[in-house]
Amino acid sequence: MGRGKPLESPVQTCLDSMGISLLSEWDVFAFVYRHGASLASSDHIARLIGYESTVVRAALDRLESEKLIARSRPSQGVRFYRILASTDAGRQRCLQQIVSLSETRAGRLLLAKRLNPNGSNRDEKLLPSRPPNPVQNGRSFTIE
Repeated sequence: MGRGKPLESPVQTCLDSMGISLLSEWDVFAFVYRHGASLASSDHIARLIGYESTVVRAALDRLESEKLIARSRPSQGVRFYRILASTDAGRQRCLQQIVSLSETRAGRLLLAKRLNPNGSNRDEKLLPSRPPNPVQNGRSFTIE
């Protein structure tokens, strides 16, 4: 695959056709894809990939609604997760291109750039909030 901007548009087109818009959705999809059929809880997946459980559950719901994954009914707190094969050749081609792209560092960076980080990972939520700027309109004030 090429370098730079010419690759960005096809990547976005593929992500759109797959129905993936959040980085968390891609990370959850990549986990299920790379692990094949898995028996796990959403909480376990969340711990393994570093997201909050609510983010992973939302991503799993979205991926299931986009018919990218299938999951069984819960049994004793776990489900069976697997990737669904698409009957749409274009969508299948996009999936293979995105998975192939994600195997390189440059590809992963491009995906991270193209995907919305909202739905965010735990590292973003653990960052300390920025303290207020003590200088406003040229005047300083004391924070108590």
